[in-house]
Amino acid sequence: MSLQRYRKSLKKLWRRFQSRMFNGRSILVLGDSHCGVFEYCFDRGLLTPHWLNCEIVAGATAYGLNVDTSATQGWQKFDSALRRFADCDVVVIMLGECDCSFALWKKAEQLNLDPASLIDHSLAGIRRLVRRIRDESSSPERKIVLAGAILPTVSDSAAWRQENQLRREITASQVERTQLVLAFNEKLKRLAGELDLAYFDLTAQTLDSATGLVDERFAASAEDHHLSHPASALLWSASLVKTL
Repeated sequence: MSLQRYRKSLKKLWRRFQSRMFNGRSILVLGDSHCGVFEYCFDRGLLTPHWLNCEIVAGATAYGLNVDTSATQGWQKFDSALRRFADCDVVVIMLGECDCSFALWKKAEQLNLDPASLIDHSLAGIRRLVRRIRDESSSPERKIVLAGAILPTVSDSAAWRQENQLRREITASQVERTQLVLAFNEKLKRLAGELDLAYFDLTAQTLDSATGLVDERFAASAEDHHLSHPASALLWSASLVKTL
């Protein structure tokens, strides 16, 4: 084990001890690569005294949760994480950016449909995961939190610079992708209300009212489709802690 990984392991053990000593919550985050921002927050003490572990499945979609054998194996990996961290009393689900940025657009193109009409199918995947958490939970008091998708950060001029080929192939503009995220989050928020779950997103804090797009101060870089961790960390940590 490298010295850096050893130090990280020790720090995580110390954080686990802090959580138990100061009545912190034990949090498991299930999501695509965007939920890595919570690891960033945790590593910098922004979630103290709470303990956190992220199960990150790059490219995972809510749409893909409807089948056990999606390309990313999201369902299988999340199911495994729920068994490994059965003692966590908070589960955060953070999916949707991949749906709204490329997956629903590709599927809609194949089916000759409006991508917005496929949002409900994505939410069926979220609903299925929530049911899995509730049905298999060893703790009936376990809290479930839904985190909304981020606003698209890839501009029209930078689409060709994306590492993921599917992202390069999408012709929808940033405006169109943003509108799909807004529609997705609105329905996700309603689903949270229906299922009695906590919900939050960073739309209000990261939207530039003048352009109707993400505020460029929060974009990581032209090549990176994530929000900047340093710029958004305090917003993420404060929003999550508020739901606990």
